[in-house]
Amino acid sequence: MANPNELHFKTNVQLKSIIGKDLINDDNIAILELVKNSFDADAKKVNVTYLNLKDNDDKLTQTYSKKTSRLIIQDDGLGMDLDDIQDKWLNIAYSEKKSNKTQHNRRMAGAKGVGRFSCDRLGEYLNLYAKTKNKTEYVKLSIDWKLFEIEDEKKEIQSIPLKVEYLSKSDFENLGFTSFQNGVLLEIIKLRSTWAYPIKDKNGDVKKWDTDKFVNLKKYLEKLINPSQAFIDNDFGIYINAPEFIYENKLRDEHSKFIGKVENKIFDKLDFKSTSIEVRTTDSGENILTELKDKGQTIFWIKEKNIFYPELKNISITLYFLNSYAKSFFTKQTGIRSVEYGSVFLFINGFRIPPYGEVGNDWLGLDQRRVQGVRRFLGLRDIVGQVEILDEENDFQIISSREGIVKNENYKKLFNQERNNSLFFKSFRRLERYVVEGLDWDRALEYDDLSAIHQKIVTGETKEEDLEYLEDDKSKQRRIYNTIHSIISAKADEVIELYINESLITQKIEEEKKKSEREFQQLIEDFDNKKIDSETLGIILQRKAEHNAELEKQIKEFSKYSTNEATNKAILELQNYKRRIEEQTILIEKLQNQLDNLQDQNQNTERKAKDYKDRAEKAETNFRIEKEKNLYLLATRRTLSPDADGLIHTIKINNIEVRDGLDNIIDDLTENDFEIEDLIKKLGFLKINAERSLKMAEFVTRADLQEDIEKKDVDIVSYIEEYISLYGETFSDKISFKFETNNSYLNKNISVLNLSIILDNIVSNAVKWNAKNILFEFENTNEKQLVLVISDDGDGLAKKFLNDPNRIFELSVREVPPTSMSGSGIGLFYTKSLLKDMNCDISFLGNNLKLDGASFKITFNTI
Repeated sequence: MANPNELHFKTNVQLKSIIGKDLINDDNIAILELVKNSFDADAKKVNVTYLNLKDNDDKLTQTYSKKTSRLIIQDDGLGMDLDDIQDKWLNIAYSEKKSNKTQHNRRMAGAKGVGRFSCDRLGEYLNLYAKTKNKTEYVKLSIDWKLFEIEDEKKEIQSIPLKVEYLSKSDFENLGFTSFQNGVLLEIIKLRSTWAYPIKDKNGDVKKWDTDKFVNLKKYLEKLINPSQAFIDNDFGIYINAPEFIYENKLRDEHSKFIGKVENKIFDKLDFKSTSIEVRTTDSGENILTELKDKGQTIFWIKEKNIFYPELKNISITLYFLNSYAKSFFTKQTGIRSVEYGSVFLFINGFRIPPYGEVGNDWLGLDQRRVQGVRRFLGLRDIVGQVEILDEENDFQIISSREGIVKNENYKKLFNQERNNSLFFKSFRRLERYVVEGLDWDRALEYDDLSAIHQKIVTGETKEEDLEYLEDDKSKQRRIYNTIHSIISAKADEVIELYINESLITQKIEEEKKKSEREFQQLIEDFDNKKIDSETLGIILQRKAEHNAELEKQIKEFSKYSTNEATNKAILELQNYKRRIEEQTILIEKLQNQLDNLQDQNQNTERKAKDYKDRAEKAETNFRIEKEKNLYLLATRRTLSPDADGLIHTIKINNIEVRDGLDNIIDDLTENDFEIEDLIKKLGFLKINAERSLKMAEFVTRADLQEDIEKKDVDIVSYIEEYISLYGETFSDKISFKFETNNSYLNKNISVLNLSIILDNIVSNAVKWNAKNILFEFENTNEKQLVLVISDDGDGLAKKFLNDPNRIFELSVREVPPTSMSGSGIGLFYTKSLLKDMNCDISFLGNNLKLDGASFKITFNTI
C-alpha cells in the first residue's frame, strides 16, 4: 500500500501523443515549431529538406531503410551536447524562455517546451544529430515513437529507453550527411503525411505530381514569419528543398515556386499607393505615434500619450485599406487575391499566432460589426495588415494548442471592441473614418466589366497612373479637410504633437480665396454700374458672417493641439484668410451704408450719383491696396503716391551725387592728377548711384513704397521670386527663370534697393555670358541662415579664373564676355560689397554643377 505522505504524479507513455501528434494537429504548425527551436538556438539558417517521396519503401518495411521517406531539418545554431539533450531537449515542457526572455540578442520564440514533439507529428522515427563548436564528436539520439503508443496504464514515459551514441566526423559523413561545426540535424523518417501526390493518366502512368502541399507550406511559413520584427539585419533564413521536385518547381510561376528561401515580403510588396495607417508605441511605451498615409502622401501624424500603458509597451499596428484597384494590385504583387490571403495577422516576437488573420477568421469581429452598417464600416475584405508585439514579460500568453492567446487584461487593452476602448480599434477607427468620411470609399469609375479591368491590372496592361476614380483629387481633399478633426478624434490633453498635411489646408484656402476675390470684384463692378441693392448686400454680408464663423471654428479646432512648424504655417495662412474676409465685410458694410444713404436722399440726384461713383472707385482702390498689402512690389499705377514723390526727391539727390562726382573726375583728368585705381573706384561709386536711381525710378512706377524703403523687413525668398517675375523680362525676352524654394524662409531687415541691384548684376552677367536659363535654389541651413545658389547655362567662368575664382570680386578685374555687350569689371565687386554691408556673402561654386554654366552661392544671415 502506498504511503499517503509520498504520493506524486505519474507520467504515462500516452503523454507523448497527447502533447505530440494529438496536440500539434497540423504538419505546417509542426514544422514551424521546429523552426522556432532553431531560431532560439541562434541559428542563421534552417534547411527543410524532403527525400524519398516519389519512390520509397514506406509500405514495405516495418522499420526503415535508406529508401524510406525522410524530412531533414538542419540548422547552424549553437547545437547541443549530451547534457543539453538530457536536461533540456528530453525534459518535457522545459523552455529557456521561462528564465531567459532574450538569448543571443533575440527575443525567444518558443514558450511551452513542447515543440520538440512536432517530430512525432511528422514521422514515426527520429534521429537527432547534434554538435557544439567546442566538441569534435556528434551526439546521436534515436527515437521510435511507436514505443510510446503502448496501451499500458502502468507504463510510464520515463521507462522507455532511448538510444544515445557518439559519432566521429567520418562516422557522421558515412551516413550521407555533410559535416558541420555546430548545430542540430533532425532526421524524421517514415513520414506520417503524404506531401506529394502522383497524378496518373488513364493508362496508370504517372503524368505529373501534385506539389500543392509544398506551396502551402511555404506560404504558411511566409505568413508566420515577420522579419521586420524578429530577425535583426536579416540574419535568419529558412530554406525549403525537395530535390526530386526541381522539375515541378520550374513549371510553376514565380508566386507559387516552393523550393528556395522563405521570405515574408507581403507587406513590402504593398508598394502600390493605397491608404494605410501605421501605429507604434515610442519612448519605452509611454507614447504612441500614429501616421495615416494615402497613396504615398502623409495626411497626418500624431504623437499622443499612451493611455494603455503599462499593459501595452511595445506594439506596432499596420493596416492597409484595399479599394477595388488596390485589390487588383495586391493580386499582381503576390499572385493571390487578397480575400484568399487573409486579413489582420497577429505576430508575437516575430512569429505569427494562428489562426488569427486566416481566411474567414473574423477574430476581431469586423464582419459582424459591418453588418450593422455596410456603408459605414470596413470589413475583412476591405483591409489587410498586421499587429506586432514584442513581449519580453510573457504578458500575451500563447495557448498550448497554438490556437490563439489568452484573453487577459493585456489582450483587452489591445483588442477590446467595446466602445473602441483599445489601441487596435482606436487606430482602426481612424483609418475607417478617413476611408468612409474623407474618401467616400475611394470608389472607382463604374466600368461595364470590373473583372476585365482587374485582369488588365494583374497582367500589367493597365498601369496605376491610368486608373480613374469616381472623384477627382480636389473633391476628395475638400472633404478630407472638412472631416480631418473627426478623423483624428483626439483629446487635446493627450496630444503631444500633431502634424496635418499643410497642402490640405493651403489648397483649400487658396481655392476659397480665389472664389472670394472674384465674387468681391464682381460686387464692386456691380456697385459701380448700379446693379446691386442694399438687400442683396445684406444677403452677401450674412454669407460672409457665416463663412467667418466657420473659419473661426476651424482655427479653434487647430488651436486645441500642439502642432508642428509646417502645420503652424498653414494655420497662419488660414488666419490671414480670415482677416481678409473681415476686411471684405467692412468694405461691403460701407457700400451698404452708402446705398442706404442714397435711398434717403431725393435731392441733388446727379451730384449724389457722382459722389457714389467716386466712393465706389475709392472702395475698389482700397480693396486693391488691401489685396496687395503683403507684396513688396505692387502693380503699375496711373498716379504717384506721396511716398513715390519722396523717392523722386531721393533720385534727384543721387543724380546730384553723380553730377558732382563727374565734375571731380573731369577736374582730375584736366589737371592730369589721378591714379587709375582711384579713378575706377570713383566711377564704380557713380555707377552704383546711377543704378540706385534707375531702380528707384522703376519702383516709383511699380509700387506705393513706404518711407523706409531703404530698410525694411522682407521675406528674402518671396521678394526674390516676386522681383524676378516682375523685372526678369527686362534683361532679355529669351531668358527663362526657375525656382526651387524647398519650403525655405528667412526674414531680414535689408535695403530692397541694394538687394535688387545685386540681383540685376548677377542676372545681367549671366545674360552677357549667353545664358538662356537661370535656376534659383533656396535652402535653410538653419533657422538663422538662408543659402541661395544661382546657376545658369551660359559659357561659365573663364578658365584663367578657375584656380583663383575670388579674383573676380576684385575691383577692375574683368573678362570680356563672348557677346557684343561689354563688362565694366566692377559689378561683382560692388555686389560683394553690398552683400557685406548686409552681413551676407557671395562666392563662386564652380562650372557645370547644376546647369552648363556658372553657379554662385549667396549666404543670407539674419544678424
